Amino acid sequence: IQFVLSDEFSHMRPDQRQALLHEGTGPRVISAFVEIIFDNSDNRIPIEKDEVVLRRVIGSKKDQYFLDKKMVTKTDVMNLLESAGFSRSNPYYIVKQGKINQMATAPDSQRLKLLREVAGTKVYDERKEESNAILTETDGKREKISDLLKYIEERLNTLEGEKEELKEYQKWDKMRRSLEYTIHDHELKDTRKKLDE
Repeated sequence: IQFVLSDEFSHMRPDQRQALLHEGTGPRVISAFVEIIFDNSDNRIPIEKDEVVLRRVIGSKKDQYFLDKKMVTKTDVMNLLESAGFSRSNPYYIVKQGKINQMATAPDSQRLKLLREVAGTKVYDERKEESNAILTETDGKREKISDLLKYIEERLNTLEGEKEELKEYQKWDKMRRSLEYTIHDHELKDTRKKLDE
């Protein structure tokens, strides 16, 4: 069952695959398969059949999954199993030989830890830590943005003051130029008058 449902045998080297397929003397086996037939009378698996057949075929270079004799991807299989309640993040739906005895004789703290993992609280705690880290990072970014907005607002106020000063300067500069022009024009007329005499 674990061969089909878990990731444990997914990343094997070719020599490990060969050892899994054939060990000892005699003709070499080039492929093997494990087939699981699920009772789906309660329609837990979203397929309109009372029995769902899942098969995994492994060879020295191949690793294939079949769902009711149709080849599918590993991702399709994992998504289908998760929709039926078999979560990859909580692999305790498979109880290995000797695990029950090991759990019965384990100290209370270890049993509590295992029960939390089985209940899925470990995943929740990990996600909670991730969320808290993201929240802390977001708060830091928000604080930086707030400081930046404050700086921009102060700068805008400064520029607004400078804008008013510039308007005042331009008004007085225009008046100065107008006066200079008037004086120059007046001097020019006086000079021409003197020249004409």
